[in-house]
Amino acid sequence: SHMNVEGLLPPSVETLDDQVERYWDQLNRFNEPINRYQLLRNVQNTNVTLYYAILTRYLKQTLPIVYTPTVGEACQRYGDLYQKDHGLYLDVANKGKVRKLIQNLRKTNVDVIVITDGSRILGLGDLGANGIGISIGKCSLYVAAGGVMPSRVLPVVMDVGTNNLELRNNPLYLGLRKPRCGDADFYALLDEFMEAVKDTWPSAVVQFEDFSNNHCFDMLERYQKKYRCFNDDIQGTGAVIAAGFHTAVKLSKIPMEQQRIVFFGAGSAATGVAESIADLAAEAGMKKEGIKKNTFFVDSMGMVATNRGDKLAKHKLGWARTDIPDADIASLKTLEDVVRYVRPTALIGLGATANVFSRKIVEFLHSCCPHPIIFPLSNPSSKAEIVPASAYKWTNGDAIVASGSPFPETVVSGRTLQSSQGNNLYIFPGVGLGCCIAQPPYIPQEVLVAAAACLSTLATPDDLAKGQLYPPIEEVRRVSREVAVACIQKL
Repeated sequence: SHMNVEGLLPPSVETLDDQVERYWDQLNRFNEPINRYQLLRNVQNTNVTLYYAILTRYLKQTLPIVYTPTVGEACQRYGDLYQKDHGLYLDVANKGKVRKLIQNLRKTNVDVIVITDGSRILGLGDLGANGIGISIGKCSLYVAAGGVMPSRVLPVVMDVGTNNLELRNNPLYLGLRKPRCGDADFYALLDEFMEAVKDTWPSAVVQFEDFSNNHCFDMLERYQKKYRCFNDDIQGTGAVIAAGFHTAVKLSKIPMEQQRIVFFGAGSAATGVAESIADLAAEAGMKKEGIKKNTFFVDSMGMVATNRGDKLAKHKLGWARTDIPDADIASLKTLEDVVRYVRPTALIGLGATANVFSRKIVEFLHSCCPHPIIFPLSNPSSKAEIVPASAYKWTNGDAIVASGSPFPETVVSGRTLQSSQGNNLYIFPGVGLGCCIAQPPYIPQEVLVAAAACLSTLATPDDLAKGQLYPPIEEVRRVSREVAVACIQKL
């Protein structure tokens, strides 16, 4: 009665558990994932305690809703699904006023910031200001999986325009309706933001999310040793896939030094994964150059090599082959060409091209080794290079499979098989939490290697017996704690 709400609420007094079950029942009445996403966003906007109670109790079931694959559609439709302001919106007109915008938030403490410019959202391309949906999703997972306080995470979108003409012409689009700005304006705004964050919330960790290749590597070089930041697409993806790959190597019975790896896709995520695999091997006492010698990349023009005849992007140069004869390079134009030339033991997809791992390629891969490692990692699931069920079917269940998005289990020759999910959720909450606690001036690459090394030890013998490369997603809070400790110890 002292709150003056008598008569304004039903008389029944419910526990938080009761409320969770009510909303869980409501959620399951929807068939379409995007409708479930909308219900959860409504709960987040009206009762944040209940929202995270639902996520933590049903994390395995809600993860595909609040993050990939459903978050991809949510970003594409952000304008027509819009419910409420959530986070910080920066645009190029804000140059010189970023500190004022941060003050408008009235947040005393922030531990984790996730910022995107929407230029490369999952495998969906330039979604402009709609990319805020990715930042919101990742911040939710810092809370649900990493234990960060909900009030101390901040999703940010840096709206510098979009080159997506369809978006600019959409009357419901909420972002700037002009082409993306040039590098001078881009970095002027981002420089100002990073400095303002450092001054306002000196303990915060900044996670860069879904920036396009023409900026993400330069951003790391520009900011990595000046601020407490990391790039989840390069370093987070690299760490989680490196951990899973090294576990897969143990199951394949082919030593790491003898693995021949072909990457389909040569963007920031692919080269980041390759670098992390080599770094983790070096941490275990192997020669990094030996691992790099057995690693090959395929992009839209074929085998990535210095004698291919085109100008290679800076991030590809360290991985470009220098040993392919001129007579051979002209014939290595497709993934199948390269697979037949290399005879790999592992195939990793980060090229956002659905079903490019054909039956012919997979069966040839299987002929090269008894237990091929097949990682279709592109997100969302509609962009996956192969459906895990096909990878298992075409290898008679012998493949070791990890995907970027969740897929259902399949039955092959009477065996029930479930692909692992190489989800960054196993890495970024622990890295962010550990660095918030340890407060290093910056986050060196060695911290991500330590996180990967830790994760590679956490799958139990029972997990491995089922072909699982990672612990069950329900254990992600334990995983985040272990990863955070490993990061702190490294620092």
